[in-house]
Amino acid sequence: MLAIECLDDLDRDSIHLRGALRVKKTLLVHAGTHKTASTYIQSRLQVNKDLLLRSGVQLLGTKRKVGSEKILPAIIRTRNTELLKSWLEAKSERCQTLLYSAEQCTQPLLRKNHLRWFLDALEGMGFELKVSFFLRDQPDYINSMYIQKVKKFYHSIGIADYIEQCMYQQPDWFDYDFMFSCMIDNPRVDVSFLPYGRQFGDPFERLVALPGWLPRSAGDWLSDVGGRTNDQPGVKGVYLALKVSAELNRLGVDLGRLKYRSRYIRRHLTVLGWSADRYFGLTKQQIEKIRNFYEKSNNQFVAKVWNDSSWRSVFVGQKDQPLSVLDESMLSVADRREIENLVEVVVEDLKEGSPDAFC
Repeated sequence: MLAIECLDDLDRDSIHLRGALRVKKTLLVHAGTHKTASTYIQSRLQVNKDLLLRSGVQLLGTKRKVGSEKILPAIIRTRNTELLKSWLEAKSERCQTLLYSAEQCTQPLLRKNHLRWFLDALEGMGFELKVSFFLRDQPDYINSMYIQKVKKFYHSIGIADYIEQCMYQQPDWFDYDFMFSCMIDNPRVDVSFLPYGRQFGDPFERLVALPGWLPRSAGDWLSDVGGRTNDQPGVKGVYLALKVSAELNRLGVDLGRLKYRSRYIRRHLTVLGWSADRYFGLTKQQIEKIRNFYEKSNNQFVAKVWNDSSWRSVFVGQKDQPLSVLDESMLSVADRREIENLVEVVVEDLKEGSPDAFC
């Protein structure tokens, strides 16, 4: 591609252009995956939006939605060409590089037909697409997703049953070689995969340092003191959420109609200080069972994308967390009474926020 400043050196008479010279535009999409510090990354990007803009990168906000869904995941899922065009063209008038971050983009992008449509639509608008994903070691990922599902009252099953469900029923969430096959094998996609974990360093710093993503001249990135994070509910919070889910099932509540699911457990965390006692529900045997289950697929994946011999060698610095769950037999009478009262409070809050679900 020719840089604009080089045009004076060319024989313009030999260039036959219809209309103005079209400069290639770029859409950068940080697409997750879920539970890989996306909230922190998005908060830090927002703090640095002016610095990004001075470097020629327009940060696209994630507050705009289509119904209850963030705009870009909704556009990809519905394959809405007109909405994509109106949204991006308005933003790209100022900058040639646009940056969007939303972990909800993961699943829509992994559907082959949706991805093909998205690439065709972007190319028709003069955009190239660059996508990045952070990936967790599966035992950590499954534990984190279990907490996420429980605290939003999607189910009340034990973690052992959830592990079986993940391994045998959800390859599109946890089997990375299967998940990303449509991208890995697609020459039209510029995709980057980054292993996620404390041993790899700050995820924001790693994202902005991806080759070909952001100008190196951007300068020093601002920190995000007091920025948003997703606090874990802790062992008591997970226990409370399971008790609430069991009560909702007993009452025959339509769980699919509950609104604003994430707020109800979270609102008690700060006051009670439960987040500090972090939940980790996997035994050593379960951790090894999960690793063995995904080993062949993981090794195929790392050979393709990281040119490494094995998944375990990439995550060699991974320190497995010790089992940390609430032992119900150790609860004091006061603790039991507190949790029973909170179950009643949360159920009433849910009923007030989603009365239709209780009909």
